[in-house]
Amino acid sequence: MPDITEVHNLLQDVSAKLAAMPNLTEDQVSELAKKAAESVVADTETARKMRFSTPDESLQGTKFGAAGMKAADIAFLHDLQTSLIGQRKADGNGVYSGPSEQLQNAFKAVNGGVVKAMDSAESGFGSQLIGAQYVGQLWEAARSQSRIFPLVNSMEMLHPTVYLPVEVDFPEMIFVSESTTNNASNYDTAKTGSNRVSVAAKKFLIHQMWSGEMEEDSIIPFLPFLQRQAGLAIGFHMDSLILNGDTTNAGTGNINLDDADPADTKHYLAFDGLRHAGLVDNTANSLDVAGALTYKQLMGQRSRMISTTYKHDWGHPNDPNSLVYVTDPVTADRIAELDEVLTADKYGSGATIMTGELAKIGRHALISTLAMSLTEADGKVSTTGGNNTKGQVVCFNRQGLVWGWRRQVKVETERLPGTDQTRLVYSLRGGLGRFTPTGAASGIEFADVLYNVTI
Repeated sequence: MPDITEVHNLLQDVSAKLAAMPNLTEDQVSELAKKAAESVVADTETARKMRFSTPDESLQGTKFGAAGMKAADIAFLHDLQTSLIGQRKADGNGVYSGPSEQLQNAFKAVNGGVVKAMDSAESGFGSQLIGAQYVGQLWEAARSQSRIFPLVNSMEMLHPTVYLPVEVDFPEMIFVSESTTNNASNYDTAKTGSNRVSVAAKKFLIHQMWSGEMEEDSIIPFLPFLQRQAGLAIGFHMDSLILNGDTTNAGTGNINLDDADPADTKHYLAFDGLRHAGLVDNTANSLDVAGALTYKQLMGQRSRMISTTYKHDWGHPNDPNSLVYVTDPVTADRIAELDEVLTADKYGSGATIMTGELAKIGRHALISTLAMSLTEADGKVSTTGGNNTKGQVVCFNRQGLVWGWRRQVKVETERLPGTDQTRLVYSLRGGLGRFTPTGAASGIEFADVLYNVTI
């Protein structure tokens, strides 16, 4: 019975023949590759391993589709042409440059686009995707894409550090009398206050590696699986960054790791976020509930989001969608049980609903996310899971945050033939700005935190 080793042997044999026949056109090479591939994929087991063997509509209208080639043929031909890169032609006129642009485009079309190294032996990181009698699709877990990050305004960063000008207050309007002489005194002048917030770009990435066996033997389409999981990971961690950011990198004190020193690569060390604003930066914008949550306490968060000094009212915006409540799923369920809370099943599909929205507090959305952890009584997360039994609620005005993009999500791959592995790297650079009229974090008023909630 043919196996994947035979496929590699066939590939090497055809490559050698092509090297000796440099004058073949790409169409002739395609026909040769098609016949060679058909001789192998005729075997049922080998056809299963070559996951590209299903016809693909993306080849319609191309010369490859017109020739009757399938996705398996494109993959085989692409590997064939790639294996010749850099080899000297038999007639001595240069070297092979690899797949043509048309073939590259066709290969990308049928492939669909897109670490601890994942392989076919390690339990939990690859072995469960191999062999046995699995269906052709992964049984997906109940996860969702980003919920909090899309609510934040964004901008492009033209430099690694950007200063955002912020308004402080407006000029006072005064009552004056009429000027009746030619030497009357000037009316009093007024100043318009302003300040600035610094936004510095930080880099984040996901680095994964997998073996050739994973690519060949995985029953589910492996690259789309990695792409989906990376998308979920980026969505979750961007939400977590906005909510849980804390730059405290010490043995104790980080709101995400109260009694241990976080690893230097933890994503939440990049910036200070929403929870930090109430728990650390401006503790006047927080409340120790020390019991079951009430509707009055939820509404009271809005009253603390006011600056009488600068006339900023973050808690009572003209647009009700500007104010958002965020909590963990368990606390969200407890809130939904309050008589005063209007749940999504009551206000119906005609209302504007944000992703993950469970209910409305007043006219404002309540969103739950697993990026918000249960905590200790002080609102911080303990390394001992059993200590994290309290809920937490963050209320924030979306206009108080800005995300700056220095580099949008970039995807890069690299083949490592020396170890028969492939590397996949997702990277991005961005910065988070939080509005403060004083220029200091202690002046933040657009967010408020309830903690030590009994659930």
